[in-house]
Amino acid sequence: MKFICPVCKTAGDIPEHEVSSGQSATQTACPKCGTGLSIEHATGRAQAQRRSAEQDLLENREASRRRSKYAESSVLSVRSQDRGKNDYLAIGVFTAVLCALIAVGVYFSLNIKQSAWNRPIETISRMVDEASRYGKTIVGQFQKERQPRNRQTRQAQRHVRKGYEHYKENRLEKALEELNLAIEIHPQNHEAYFWRARTFIRLEQDDKAIADFKTVVNLNPRYSPAYDNLGWLFMRRNDYDESLASLSKSIELKPDNGWAHYMRGRIYFKRGDLQKAVENAKTACNLGYKDGCGDVKRYESDKTKSAENG
Repeated sequence: MKFICPVCKTAGDIPEHEVSSGQSATQTACPKCGTGLSIEHATGRAQAQRRSAEQDLLENREASRRRSKYAESSVLSVRSQDRGKNDYLAIGVFTAVLCALIAVGVYFSLNIKQSAWNRPIETISRMVDEASRYGKTIVGQFQKERQPRNRQTRQAQRHVRKGYEHYKENRLEKALEELNLAIEIHPQNHEAYFWRARTFIRLEQDDKAIADFKTVVNLNPRYSPAYDNLGWLFMRRNDYDESLASLSKSIELKPDNGWAHYMRGRIYFKRGDLQKAVENAKTACNLGYKDGCGDVKRYESDKTKSAENG
């Protein structure tokens, strides 16, 4: 049964064996933009479903909000743990300078001549000058070592931001140019790889997208959106084992991810494990992902029929 996505106008096709005669509509996802769709059997009309909070891999999440999705991106925000690291560094520098002042004071106290005691103001002034010069040397060296890395990080962030803006407007080649520059400047920037992978999905280059998402989780193993995307891409390839592994990792990191439970339920259903399909659909429904509620009824109905026939 063919349909047209109302969001990106991409044509899709649902195999006849997936169209249940007992249902008035089939739930699926657009192969281009990933929007959840409900396909009416009688008319073939496609309607977009409500999106989940974690469904940034299905990209229209950013268009539904008044501010840019990217404004929430971890790579451009100052996280508390980053501020904490800077605080520790500042304390370390202050401690080093303080120790240097004490050391200089002890040194001069042990080595000044007896006649110097007759010139206390001159001696103290010289000690302060020496300590000040030494402290400035330490701070200057520290800043010199830190500056290049900070500059590279800021430059990479600017390119990621520009790449994301091009991505939003579907200027995909421009998006790739900016994201490639960000990765070249700062190869550890996991969100540059993430948005480049999302761009590859739109360009229908799934192999490259999977490779970039794998790089994301290698750089940041706790970045759950990358696991969501991998789970969805592997499901499209009917690689259910890899899909389940990725979605289960996402759920492990974020148990309240209703979309991941919903998708995992669909995969269990495709594999014929109706019990786990029902369990995951119920969890998705309880977490507020409404598509899961519809699947609960569908899976339980199939489960009952299977028990009666078995």
